[in-house]
Amino acid sequence: MSRGALAFVLLLVALPAFAQAPPGPAPTPAESPIDTSTVERILRGDEAVEAGQGFTYDPAGRRDPFRSLLARQAKEELGGRPPGLRGMGIEEIRLQGILRIPEGYVAMVQGTDNMSYLIRPGTVLYDGTVELIEQGKVVFRMQVADPKSLKPYREVVRTLQ
Repeated sequence: MSRGALAFVLLLVALPAFAQAPPGPAPTPAESPIDTSTVERILRGDEAVEAGQGFTYDPAGRRDPFRSLLARQAKEELGGRPPGLRGMGIEEIRLQGILRIPEGYVAMVQGTDNMSYLIRPGTVLYDGTVELIEQGKVVFRMQVADPKSLKPYREVVRTLQ
């Protein structure tokens, strides 16, 4: 077979591959409806805020981001004060004396109601607890809400004068 004939046969074999019609545009998938319910809910919320309806914040145990970190926690935020010694703050009581009993030391303090109370280590006050009573001094652990502090409490020492 001559070269010309061989080229002609190859051309006949390859021609149908090239002669195919170019593929048409790919069929587009049917459009599905877009879910706009989330956007509509957000817009309704924005409209409610603009209309003056109340906005609420649920902290879920977290700090309120709209309150200053530098402001101290108000006493009213701790709740209503219970009656008696539990409703008195560490700064409000006055140390009168320290007694030694067989179980250890007991301190006598005067409250804001001008009554005397006996306190022991572990006694709970409005803003703290009694940590330690020794001869001549009482150590209190006061709860503080200071975000700059490493410890959530401060030790207050009262001595007899």
